[in-house]
Amino acid sequence: NLKVPFELTADGAYVHTEGTNAPTEESLTLGIVTMIPKNIKKWIRVSDEAIAMGGETLVRYIYDEITYQIVKKLTALVIGDITGASTSASASAVDVPAISMNPALTTVATAFANLSDEATEPVIIMNKLTYASFIAAQAGGSFAFDPFNNLPVLFTSALPAYSAASTGDVYAIVGDLKGAQVNYPEGEGIVLKYDDLSEAEADLVKIVGRQYAAHALTARKMFCNVKKTS
Repeated sequence: NLKVPFELTADGAYVHTEGTNAPTEESLTLGIVTMIPKNIKKWIRVSDEAIAMGGETLVRYIYDEITYQIVKKLTALVIGDITGASTSASASAVDVPAISMNPALTTVATAFANLSDEATEPVIIMNKLTYASFIAAQAGGSFAFDPFNNLPVLFTSALPAYSAASTGDVYAIVGDLKGAQVNYPEGEGIVLKYDDLSEAEADLVKIVGRQYAAHALTARKMFCNVKKTS
């Protein structure tokens, strides 16, 4: 397990003139996020005959498919950390601000304005169909104006499309990915096991993929959730 401290509250610095009383001692409160790793796993059984016909190409395809699905699942879990976060910080969890706005020219700028000063490399995360909704808002206003505020846009199906989201659902995220941390106790790679012995009597080969990882948000106000209004 990994424990990551974060600044819960802190007062600012003071100007001290030489010869005067010492400035007020800092009042600093730290919170601690505990990251507990779990296995993300996917496996499949393939017949000996299928492997004999498909050969190395089939096995490589299965390896790639298992790896892709595990990475996709971990991505969705990190997205869930952001969308499920509270707007108030506690001693064991950071806070994520939220706004309720539909796709418009000022939506991204408003979300960006809610980030902390430490969010220096912000991006936008959304479903590709939501991207189309923002472009529609831009075209509807007949403005040569970038609704994404010149920020990079990353796409994921882990977020619902704006058109399919219900009132109050998070359909976009604006934030700095440094605020999310993933811990890999066994390294970042996917562990793949090829077992052609345990079910040999049934002419089956078992291919198992797993990744041991913990994920959490570790800095305050590094993200802002954008929710659909009524």
